[in-house]
Formats: sequence, C-alpha cells, structure tokens
Amino acid sequence: MPSKKESMIEWIIEATDNSAVNNRIHNQKKDSQFERLHHRIDDILMYCESCERVWQKNRKMMSRNWESYPKNHIPIIGKQKKQCPNCKEEK
Repeated sequence: MPSKKESMIEWIIEATDNSAVNNRIHNQKKDSQFERLHHRIDDILMYCESCERVWQKNRKMMSRNWESYPKNHIPIIGKQKKQCPNCKEEK
C-alpha cells in the first residue's frame, strides 16, 4: 500500500510498471519450467487384473525392479491394465 508521502496514483504506476509485471511473469515461467519433469501418477501406476493389485516399476536403485501395493489400497480408475511381473512369472 502507498505510504503517507506517496499518492495512490504513484503507487499504482509503480506497481504496474513494466519491470514489475515482467518480474512476476518471469517468476511464473520459472515455476512452470519444472512442471514437465513430473509424471502423472496414473501414467506410472498399473493395475494387474489377475492379482487385483496396483503396481509400478521401481525408479530407485533397489533389489526389485517393481513394487506392488495391497489390494484396494489405491483406486484403479484411470490405471493401465497390465499384468504385473509376479503374475507373469507364475504362468
């Protein structure tokens, strides 16, 4: 807000100055440049119809290449239907 010495019009002009607007736009662009690095969860998680579990490939350096979640722990709406590695090994 304007100080007592500064008039309202001077404060508005300063707040809407091109450099201030450009600075705000630059900050918004900086935040959105990392947006594409994230993946949608529904693209990562898959649903196995045979064991009725949701599973995903591990992205971490772990002993297993995939991990599964308990039944009915994660909603299956919007998940790809793909057989998990555990069910593939059993067949």
